[in-house]
Amino acid sequence: MAQQYIQQLTVFLRGGQNIVVPFNAEKPEVLNPQIDAFIKAIGDKTKNQGNFLFQGARVVLVHLPDVSALDVVSLVRKEEPAKDQKKAAS
Repeated sequence: MAQQYIQQLTVFLRGGQNIVVPFNAEKPEVLNPQIDAFIKAIGDKTKNQGNFLFQGARVVLVHLPDVSALDVVSLVRKEEPAKDQKKAAS
């Protein structure tokens, strides 16, 4: 059974909107490097007045002063092995 780790980042904006961005992860307990860099940028006084660009299959640009909170959830996706074609035909 194959497993894939996903980290879902939800960014809560001051205007009431939410942005949800999924990321692949190596381990559920280790943050994806882009999520980690985003959290550090919010806490950095020299960067938190600018923008942050998430790159990948989905490109997202966040204006950091508009961020009021964030949430990261680690998920495990398990894939069942394909059933034998002969058993399916029976």
